[in-house]
Amino acid sequence: MKIINIGFIGTDVHIHDYIDGFLHHPRVNMMGFCQTEIPSQRATSQVLEVGKTFQIYKNTEELVEDTQISAVVVCSPDYLHAEHTLMALEAGKHVLCEKPLTDNLRNCQNLIEKVKQTGLTCMVSQFMRFQPIYQRIKQIYDQGQIGNAFFIEGSYIHDMRPYYQPMTWRSNPNNPQNILIGGGCHPMDLMRWTVNSEVVSVHAFSNGYALPDFPLDDCYILSFQFENGCVGKLLATSGCRGHGMGEGFLSIYGTEGTIWKNQLYTTENSQPETIEVTDESSAIHTAVEYFLDSVANGAPPPIDVMDGAKTVSALVAGVESAKTGQRIHVDQLT
Repeated sequence: MKIINIGFIGTDVHIHDYIDGFLHHPRVNMMGFCQTEIPSQRATSQVLEVGKTFQIYKNTEELVEDTQISAVVVCSPDYLHAEHTLMALEAGKHVLCEKPLTDNLRNCQNLIEKVKQTGLTCMVSQFMRFQPIYQRIKQIYDQGQIGNAFFIEGSYIHDMRPYYQPMTWRSNPNNPQNILIGGGCHPMDLMRWTVNSEVVSVHAFSNGYALPDFPLDDCYILSFQFENGCVGKLLATSGCRGHGMGEGFLSIYGTEGTIWKNQLYTTENSQPETIEVTDESSAIHTAVEYFLDSVANGAPPPIDVMDGAKTVSALVAGVESAKTGQRIHVDQLT
């Protein structure tokens, strides 16, 4: 069995979920950390309990230059994803990059070119795809149970105040997180993947009424069209109160039925059917499993850099549309 030693760059919100995902995997022997706070006592004790080797690095350069490290997990702030992923690839490391792939199109292109040059695995962890409920919804759609989608909507509704105050990288005016790209990437990725089509044009509006002290707008609404003719809507907001990503996160309206709030409505049934799943597996742990399989066996990752870049492109079009008030064609972005 090929042993894969993992290095972690960054401390972002999902870091411990990734640690847990790699911790008990038989392929993983060593776990190294840099640009992180000292891992929590829980994580440290787990590492020691299962007999893994534990290493702290002074900086990113020291980690990626260590020949013992074969793969890197990038959990740094969004605006550093491309920089850290490129460093790891240039050092010959495979990369699992936390969503979004990056926050601009130039970085997307640089990453696509670097992966082509190196032939290394670079997977984008748009992990919501691996949530059992969305796997089941995708299966229902692919089986044709609701026909062809003519409208799809997704949302990222999240009170981000705890992540903004006191000042964090997300609220730092030098490089604040754009909630449309950093949060809206979840529903945009799900919608592209579900209907098997790419966004071609976007018209968007935004405001910053809920969080007037935040450096960027905190609410975006996008309408867009896919190549296959389906139209879509995306709401992303970080200024709401008492909401989260629950029912209604993804809804699909098809020629033969509808999926709404995890209920299946079809022309054959007078009453909706609840879409139930018994699988309770962690979406991030599933992403970790796919990544390790790709590294070990050379299988293409389920979400590669090209895939991740298409989600970013659609969202960048939304940001540009909100700024200009114009409809933006994705293929005309530079």
